[in-house]
Amino acid sequence: MKVLTLNTHAWMEEDPYDKINKIVDRIQAQAYRFVALQEINQSLDAEVTADPGFIKAGGDDPSVPVKADNFALLIVEGLRARGLDYYWSWTANHIGYDIYDEGVAILSQLPFEAESFLVSDCQDYAHHYTRRVLKASVEAAPNTWTFLSCHYSWWKDGEGRELFKNEWTKTLSLLEDDKETSLLVMGDFNNEASIREEGYELVNVTAPFISDSYTEAMEKIGDATVISAIDGWNDHPDEKRIDYIFTDNRKRIDRYRVVFDGQNGPVVSDHFGIEAEITENN
Repeated sequence: MKVLTLNTHAWMEEDPYDKINKIVDRIQAQAYRFVALQEINQSLDAEVTADPGFIKAGGDDPSVPVKADNFALLIVEGLRARGLDYYWSWTANHIGYDIYDEGVAILSQLPFEAESFLVSDCQDYAHHYTRRVLKASVEAAPNTWTFLSCHYSWWKDGEGRELFKNEWTKTLSLLEDDKETSLLVMGDFNNEASIREEGYELVNVTAPFISDSYTEAMEKIGDATVISAIDGWNDHPDEKRIDYIFTDNRKRIDRYRVVFDGQNGPVVSDHFGIEAEITENN
């Protein structure tokens, strides 16, 4: 099976409807089983709407309603117009750029149960340090999948306060309960893989039951997921790998590929996407 993660930078790119069509093109062509999306924005003042494929999250979901310009909704509607039905869920993290509800989303070919979990110490919806992970529980024989879409904070803030460590510690408590299921932890971790003694190393040390699909893949195509300075990385213009697909150690990763990078698909965001092809043996 194939899975995809992408920080969409929703509504912040030029020609956003063209970007939506290109994302729909790739999902249609690759028929991903699961898709994790981050920075899924919707306008604060847009009309509330409903969608038949939407699965409302339980848990700590802040109950922000889906609105007509929700970026994930438009992707799902685009797929549906092409005869592809995806179930989906979305939970809001915080207000983004003063004008959006910003959150994370999950798309799945199969129905699932969704839960939202507050992992940040900050709980202020108006503050960008408020973060939730969205969890899907999916029955997909021969496996039961636990699938997280995540958009974490940086290792520390400008005043030296720990952000990612606290968010990851709370995420880890969720994963501990699901170690026997097939695990996917996907998204924008905002921690660079090459930096020692920060977030990437913390994940590897504290969660030895999951592995980075990049390091485990039998075939690797591409590396960096961001190649310039972006919000939060203004002083770091170099290439960096901050988006990940982690799987439980029982999985074989046949291929890891960076996509939406101008070579494997058009650029649609300030992040590239990642797809992984996984053998479902257990």
